[in-house]
Amino acid sequence: MKSKFLFFFYFLFLSFLNWSQQLEKNKNYYISSIGFWNVENLYDTLNDQWKNDEEFTPAGTNAWNGKRYWTKIDHLAEVISQMATDINPDGLSILGLCEIENKSVVQDLINSPKLKKRNYQLIHIEGPDARGVDPSFIYNPNYFKVKKALSYHVTLVTDSSYKTRDILVISGSFVGEPLSVLVNHWPSRRGGEMLSRVNRNAAAKMARHIADSITLSDPKTKIIIMGDLNDDPINECVKKFIKTYGDIYSAKDDEYFNPMEKPYQDGIGSLAWQDSWNLFDQIILNGSWIPKKYETWQYYAVRIFNKPFLKSDFGNFKGYPFRTYSGGSYTAGYSDHFAVYITIAKEKKKI
Repeated sequence: MKSKFLFFFYFLFLSFLNWSQQLEKNKNYYISSIGFWNVENLYDTLNDQWKNDEEFTPAGTNAWNGKRYWTKIDHLAEVISQMATDINPDGLSILGLCEIENKSVVQDLINSPKLKKRNYQLIHIEGPDARGVDPSFIYNPNYFKVKKALSYHVTLVTDSSYKTRDILVISGSFVGEPLSVLVNHWPSRRGGEMLSRVNRNAAAKMARHIADSITLSDPKTKIIIMGDLNDDPINECVKKFIKTYGDIYSAKDDEYFNPMEKPYQDGIGSLAWQDSWNLFDQIILNGSWIPKKYETWQYYAVRIFNKPFLKSDFGNFKGYPFRTYSGGSYTAGYSDHFAVYITIAKEKKKI
């Protein structure tokens, strides 16, 4: 089973290498990349009395001390510093994050030696999540200018008293073109996939309502719905309530294209559980991204960032994402999710 997974990842890498080399050779296009990553429990070492973060303190069950924290920061920075640099030395222009405790940890991340030169800026809004984690957003100001940042509450259908993550919405201008990004971390499958499905459906409805409100005020706005959706591209919350299509040219103007659907159907994922891959981490695009003549920024390709050093190389979890803790033991890895990103392109105007 694991050899099959490794084959698919090798195939994906070769495919990406081929198109990235072709795009790089074509000097008639501007190229950029936008990504998302669930970084797995990026907590500081302090006990916040308003959050359920005791296990991520030096005295907690995870013995989360300064050394482990800064190792985590360095590991995350290493990954982000490498993403998309094979087609643009600036790397990612935008990156959505989740499982972030507070603004301070993201500040430490973007100020780390491996990322500081990029001058990433951040947006973080504290939400009500019971575990004290939120979505967050970093961006290169040379590409993206923020105009507005808001967060929207998601209410669990199964238990309205239990607080989950907000949807973070950033609106602005991407190299002169209107862009809004919704960073999501939808309710988990706690209690079982079937019983918890209504909660993710509620989050999907909220996300689609937000997106529709944005495009109603400006139909030309490009929309990205990204995040750890805790469901796969073929699940109901994505297909029915966001209204996505896996074929880019099947999506109409009021529908959304999900570039993650094809990799998922090919057996490729961003996280693994019991010898099965899931692709919960998704980047979904409205019709304004569908390639026409590349006169504006258009979708070009998708990639799951799964280099060998990001995979566990031992035990029952060999080939899985190399996480920070495994089986209750500290393993000094990166995350239990692989990062994902899309590459976009725009034709250079002829002079």
